[in-house]
This record gives sequence, structure tokens and C-alpha cells, in this order.
Amino acid sequence: MPSIICRFHFDIAAWRVSGSKMRDMAQWAKWAECPDFADGLPDVRPELPFLPAMQRRRLSKAARLVCDAAWDIASAHPGSPVVYASHDGEMARSFDLWLELLKSHTVSPTSFGLSVHNATAGQWSILRQDMSEQTALAVCADGVETALAEAASLLEEGCGSVLVLAADDPLPEGYAVSATRAPFAYALAMVLTKGTRYSLTLSASDDMPSEAGMLPEAYWSGLEWVRFLLNGSRECRRVYRNREWLWQRNG
Repeated sequence: MPSIICRFHFDIAAWRVSGSKMRDMAQWAKWAECPDFADGLPDVRPELPFLPAMQRRRLSKAARLVCDAAWDIASAHPGSPVVYASHDGEMARSFDLWLELLKSHTVSPTSFGLSVHNATAGQWSILRQDMSEQTALAVCADGVETALAEAASLLEEGCGSVLVLAADDPLPEGYAVSATRAPFAYALAMVLTKGTRYSLTLSASDDMPSEAGMLPEAYWSGLEWVRFLLNGSRECRRVYRNREWLWQRNG
């Protein structure tokens, strides 16, 4: 029988999502009902008019989506510490650097500096001139749950609110490598506060399934969380090998 490892509660004061396929919340709502809706949509790129052109050009796709999703809600909740979580990180930029190195035998120091996992969190701090506490997490499949657990810990330590950022930019299909890829690039921003509106429960079992024949785990739980928020479900169970997360909407 699975045993409960932890359970925590929180409220969401504000949230917003940005993606490379959906232009507005009406399209996100259609996608929440039918994920295949995104398949035929063209790629979109956030304009970010609140940033100077020079700063926009340095942002990766994931960083642009983070700014688009989080800028306004962060302004409404100033001083919130940031928890940034990503599975893909700056993988696409790193692959581009390898190609540049093969062609020219050198790489741009700026591009190299922006290829590290916490580059997006660092750029966010610089762009907003925000010296609040930041945590950058390199996560596995249950990335959004990990980020929410970190945020809940900060709330317990006395923070009034926490800005959670979950973002992924899958490796382009042009790179012919064996890699699990999210269906599209996205960024989810949420401001967490203390409360009981939402609950997460982690259970685990010692009976781990065999690795043989297992499909790669879907790591884009941030997108599934968006569906959970939009479709009005009371609860959702997510299983990651020997771990199970129960998402609950209370009240």
C-alpha cells in the first residue's frame, strides 16, 4: 500500500499561462477540453512591449514566455520570492552552442552564460531589478509539484506570497536525438499564498515497476496543472513510477 509522504495546502492569488501555440485564454480553454486543439495552430511569439528591444533579443523562448506569463501578476504582488522550475531548461540554446562550436570553434560568452539552467531566473531578476530570494530547480517529471512544495515551504517560513514559475521549451524536432519532448513551449506563473483552497498529497510505494517496456514519463505537469485549473475538476491523480501525487480543489 502506498504511504503518505507529505500533504500541504495553499491558495492561488493569481495565475497566468503563456505558450507558443495559444494566443489567449479562449484558446487555452479549448485546449483544456481537447489537447489536440493545439496541433493545428501556428507558433506565436509574445511581443513583450514593456521591455526594451535589446533586452527582448537576449531572451530565449522559455524566458520570453515566462516574462509574458508573470510580468503583470508579479507587479501586483511585489516582493514575492521566486521558485523557478524547468525540466528542459536552456537545452535548445545549449544545442545551438554545440553547432556554433563545431562551425567556428568558439562560442559567444553571452550565449554561453545564458545557457545555464538558472539563466531565466537570473534574467527575470535583472529585468525587474528584483532582489527577492530566488530558487531555480532542475526537475524531473513531477516538476510543478516539486515547485509547489518548495513554495509551500517558503509560505510556512513566513513569506506572505511566493511566485511560482514553471517553464519548458522542448528540444526542436530538427535535432535527431532520442528525447521526450513537451507538446509545445509554455510558461505557467502562479502567486501562492497561505490557505486551504488547494491541496497536494504525495504518496510513495516500495513496489517500483520494472523499467523494461516503460514509456518515457510525461514531464510537462505544468500543462496538466493548467488543465486542472481550467476544467473545474475537483481532483486529479498523477503517477510517476513509484510516486503518486493527488491534486485537490477544496471548497
